Amino acid sequence: MQLFSNNNQKNKKTPNNNASQDFIEGRISSFSIAIISTNKQLIDNIRSILFLYNVLSIEVFLLGLDEIKEDTRWTDFDIFIIDINNEYDAEKISANINRFIPIKSTTILVGENDSIMFADLLAKKGIHFLLKDKQLEQIPNILFLRSTTPPGSSKRIGSVVTFLACKGGIGTSSLIVHILKNISQSTSYPILYIQGATTSQNADFLFETPIDKDGLFTHVDKSIQVKIEQDDETGKYDYLDSGSFNITILEQNIGLHSTVNKLENIINLSNIIFLVINRDPYSIKIAKNTLEEINRMVQKDNLIQNKRFLICVNDDKPIDKKSSLQDIDIEEYLGKPINFVRKYIPTQEKFKKAYETPEIESIAAAVIGIDRRNKKNSVLTSFITKKKK
Repeated sequence: MQLFSNNNQKNKKTPNNNASQDFIEGRISSFSIAIISTNKQLIDNIRSILFLYNVLSIEVFLLGLDEIKEDTRWTDFDIFIIDINNEYDAEKISANINRFIPIKSTTILVGENDSIMFADLLAKKGIHFLLKDKQLEQIPNILFLRSTTPPGSSKRIGSVVTFLACKGGIGTSSLIVHILKNISQSTSYPILYIQGATTSQNADFLFETPIDKDGLFTHVDKSIQVKIEQDDETGKYDYLDSGSFNITILEQNIGLHSTVNKLENIINLSNIIFLVINRDPYSIKIAKNTLEEINRMVQKDNLIQNKRFLICVNDDKPIDKKSSLQDIDIEEYLGKPINFVRKYIPTQEKFKKAYETPEIESIAAAVIGIDRRNKKNSVLTSFITKKKK
């Protein structure tokens, strides 16, 4: 990649000659960089390249990828260079990065997966990937690109988690708010909640605080902002500034025809999709139709298989064991397992504290990328497998 050019061929500069190196050095030498790896040789190789460009503010953390946790020190760094070794799941890696690393930090992953598709998937999320034995020399160029972006920002894209209510009035908004409150207890990173134009738009009631109704972002606590989607924004998502938030949660009512028409756009921008149902047969029918539509999308675009599709039953009413559909009935109709069930909350007092329950804790873990249910992880995978039989 050539960063500089000059019409005078005699004086033409390239990133590898001293003049260009000096120029790059002047732009990147002040960056503060964290190297996360347990590979001493790799660490030394990276440091030697950075020292060549006079990048001296470097701190090494001897951690594996699965050992990275949120840390108040992370906010001190402009750049993270992370050794992912031979990891290959781009969606999972991206989710973990967005969970633990500040969204405004440029992230460079170094590993062994020599796959163009893998690198492209990460690039679409604003995450750089380099082969550890062949491409480390590109690090200064990536740092230079960071120097051309606005101060304190990066091109990284946060995770987008979409909740599709399969029927209005089944408590999807309250479910999301409880999940948000749970997540905010364990992270200070910025989170955006978009309450869609097709929903009840009662976020102000649920958060017990005034929220702008005209589409502006409203802070509801130190890490959560809320936006009420406007009618003319539905399905467009031009306003979606996921580069400013580690996690964006989008809520839409898939039971409405206007949302069904935008389903492909919603699926494409999302990393994780929850289908929220109750025990009303209509909501389950909508979920069935939605999954069938998603399967048709997969036939056109295999990359959709990399996304996580999860089913959550939200019991917004008491269950009558004689007349209500049971979990086994729902699973038989949908042809796949239920991933989460949130039981009916009988009192207002318990409702206000529901964000502390194990049920919400489990769903929140899935939102931020912790997979605690490996066997039930991918609704779509089991759906496709059954179709092929």
